[in-house]
Formats: sequence, C-alpha cells, structure tokens
Amino acid sequence: MKSKTMRTILPSIFGILAVLVTLATFNLMVHNGDAFGNPDLDFLLLFVPTTTIIALTFQFFITLPLWEKLKLQKKVWGLSCFQFSTVLCLLFGVVFGLVFWETSLGFVELAIVSITGFITFAVYWSVNLWTLKKLEN
Repeated sequence: MKSKTMRTILPSIFGILAVLVTLATFNLMVHNGDAFGNPDLDFLLLFVPTTTIIALTFQFFITLPLWEKLKLQKKVWGLSCFQFSTVLCLLFGVVFGLVFWETSLGFVELAIVSITGFITFAVYWSVNLWTLKKLEN
C-alpha cells in the first residue's frame, strides 16, 4: 500500500509544482505580472487545493491502472504512452481553453488559452509520468 500511496502522491505533487512554475514563468514573461500578487494570488489560492484534489483522485483511479496496463501491454487503446499522453494533453488543453476563454476577446484568445492549457498539461504529464517511471525503478 505504501508503494501505491507514493505513486499517487509524489507524481501528482511534482506535476502540480511544475505547472505552478510554468504558469508563474508565463505570467512574468507574457503579462509582466507578479504571479503571486492580486488578483493572481486569489487564483492560485483556489487553483492549488482544487487541482491537488483532482490530480490525486485522477492519479489513483485512472492513471495508476492505465500505467499498469501500459507496463504489461505497452499500449493503451492501441496507443503508446507518448501518443496517449499527447492526445490527452490536446484534449485537456482544448477543454481548458473552452473553460477559461473570455468570449469577448475572440477566437485568438481561445487559441492562446488552449495552447497554454496544452503546455501546462504537457508539463504536468511529463513530470508525472517521469516520476512514476523513477519510482518504478
């Protein structure tokens, strides 16, 4: 059980930390903002606990069973780990874009937010799966 607990908690936490660093860097580079000042701090205070709970739940119930299947069969639904992760990141990136899209700013905003979502999910899953692989060794 300790192993499953570690494989649930560590990859999720490391992935979320990597996403926070990515979003803070993006905020500084693109918006010349202070990622930890208002109103962004309010977003982070909501973002961190919410995503942590979602990530831990997703990791325990979905990621770990798929990880075990990937270890045995090398494919999930006919896709390798890299292909499956890419499709997942694209899908979640578009959903992220649709959820956080400010419609008054047009479709360019949708594209930018979707690309940002794709990048953050790619960072999360890269760190998450890399950590899982390291824990397996």
